[in-house]
Amino acid sequence: MLLAVAVVAAVTLVLYPISEIDPGVSSGVLYVLGVLVVTTTRGLRMGLFSAALSLFALDYFHTDPTGDLISGKSAGDLVAIFTVTLTAVVGAVIADTARRRAVESEERRVRLDEVRESRARVLAAADRERQRVVRDIHDGAQQRLVHTVVNLKLAVRQLDRDDPEAARPLVAEALQNAQAGTDELRELAHGIMPSVLTRGGLRAAVQTLTSRMPMPVVEDVTDERFPAEVESTAYFAVAEALTNVAKHAQAEEAYVTIAPADGVLRVEIRDDGVGGAFAGGSGLLGLEDRLAAAHGTLKVVSPPGDGTTISIELPVDAPTS
Repeated sequence: MLLAVAVVAAVTLVLYPISEIDPGVSSGVLYVLGVLVVTTTRGLRMGLFSAALSLFALDYFHTDPTGDLISGKSAGDLVAIFTVTLTAVVGAVIADTARRRAVESEERRVRLDEVRESRARVLAAADRERQRVVRDIHDGAQQRLVHTVVNLKLAVRQLDRDDPEAARPLVAEALQNAQAGTDELRELAHGIMPSVLTRGGLRAAVQTLTSRMPMPVVEDVTDERFPAEVESTAYFAVAEALTNVAKHAQAEEAYVTIAPADGVLRVEIRDDGVGGAFAGGSGLLGLEDRLAAAHGTLKVVSPPGDGTTISIELPVDAPTS
């Protein structure tokens, strides 16, 4: 409130003597208003241009014609023109600052909404994945382990009766169920976090991944190690991108490049397929959400008929040994 009072008092003290020199100075308010409207709608550059035009308009329409902008003009006219023009320029700067802050505020709001939606999709996907793992364990490995326990109990009964021949097939079946359950658990663990990734890093994991692809994949992958979150995000991003290539791209060959540069891990997946992909599509939406959760960025270049290039950047700390 004190600042507002000071500003009003200062403006009043400045304008009061000017109004006695030229009572018509108030007509310049219309020019200032026009500058503010132009600045608010078109930006600072156009606002300053409008202020310059206002200066010439004031000089032409509100002073005695002398054939010159300054020579022959009264001191009152020049002071009035300078005051109105300065007011218009300052108003334009303030209006442009307010406009940019409003735009930035709207952009932040939109980004915040996108982050919230992305996190909601990530949480929903994680929940579905947990439910799938629980279902697979219950229907697969858990049932096999139950059968294993039952068969072993029956085998123990036969051994208590001194009938090892009857126990032999029960033990064999228990071993078979235990082995099958172990294999199913290993497959589930591979889908959650491949052991080759934790042991051998991105190069080994990507090599294992590309060996299963239906098309040849050319690899150029760094052998440096990075934090587990970065490596897992990069791995699953490559896996999802190559899955999309195999399903939709109709490509004859794909290329995977992973290398650190300038504090980020750069991942690029290219193919020579039909193109036409875009970041907001259903095939890449999950990938975009995964990267957003890791503060990564995604860029997709996919002109129709000319293949697709997916560029990913993940922030990393110092590589780990």
